[in-house]
Amino acid sequence: MENPFRFGGLVTGEDFADRKREAAEIVRDIRNGVNLLLFSHRRMGKSSLLAEVMRRHREEFIFVYVDLYGVTTKTRMAEVFASALVNSAYSGLGKAALALKDLLRGSRFRLTVNEKGEPGVELSLGEPTMPEIQDILDLPEIVAKKKRQRVVVIFDEFQEVGLLDGVALLKAMRARIQTHKNVSYVFAGSKNHLLLSIFEEREGAFFKSAKAMELGPMPEGEVEEFLVGRFAARKGRLPSEAARAIVSTAGGNPYYIQQIAHELFNISPRPRWPEDFEASMSATLTHQTPAFSMLWDSVKSQMQRRYLLAAAMEDGPPHGAAFIDRHRLKSSSHVQKAMGQLDSRGVTEGGKIVDPLLVLWLRRLAGPRKSGDR
Repeated sequence: MENPFRFGGLVTGEDFADRKREAAEIVRDIRNGVNLLLFSHRRMGKSSLLAEVMRRHREEFIFVYVDLYGVTTKTRMAEVFASALVNSAYSGLGKAALALKDLLRGSRFRLTVNEKGEPGVELSLGEPTMPEIQDILDLPEIVAKKKRQRVVVIFDEFQEVGLLDGVALLKAMRARIQTHKNVSYVFAGSKNHLLLSIFEEREGAFFKSAKAMELGPMPEGEVEEFLVGRFAARKGRLPSEAARAIVSTAGGNPYYIQQIAHELFNISPRPRWPEDFEASMSATLTHQTPAFSMLWDSVKSQMQRRYLLAAAMEDGPPHGAAFIDRHRLKSSSHVQKAMGQLDSRGVTEGGKIVDPLLVLWLRRLAGPRKSGDR
């Protein structure tokens, strides 16, 4: 029997646990020309939500999805941006070639074709100048006017732009983007502290130029209904206790919700409570061990390691003198330094471990709690 739960990639269509409120808000703001800053912790389903919005509204808008993950030069950024626009706005190699000839007349950018026969754009020589980059950034507005249809540009992992040329490139982008009347922009990413420094701090290059929208945990009732329905669609039956436990243990994280449910369905379409749920959690943690081990190995500071283990053992906020004494963490200054370093990496936020399954894995690593521990 086919497993009805998907994780590890984009999840859309019937596999998507519907974020009705968030999807409606995004579409409403796009229609009204409101630029959005969409941010979340990793694996909160940000990219899947955007993919689902694009799937549902592809007839209404021209969506240009620009994935900036791994982009390390201004040249590559311009090429990725222009290629995404050409592929989205013009179907077929012939139309793309004619459009590019018209849009980029006299520029150093040229049309390419990849191994799949898809059109792309590359710079013929050297690095683009700032005026050339700004010309490329103006293309969505030109396309929107030509086609008389609103263009929606989605920059995923937008914070990577700030690492290419500091504030100069960001300011050049804002200078062009703020003049566009027929294009809506969604700036998305998962490195929250970097994104917020660009958009919410007074010194940020995009200060107050987009509406901030944080994608938080999935709504409990909505997801529990989704889980029960997916089991029933495969002639299975998910106990309500198990549905609640999946959502609670995953901390509302859609990636983990789908993964735990996937493991549970593999055990049985009609799982027993609680033994089959516990087995699915064990399998999920085993599959996450390589990633968590890599993270643990990357933490070189013994103080940071001790802090993570201590924070994982706490049921409440990992703060205060009692917390420091209970886990023998030297001093408040040592704890504050460890928290700041882990916060900057996105492992913790305000000292609290962000990933709910990392907490469970660290508890396994620490071993059984001693008598008297809380």
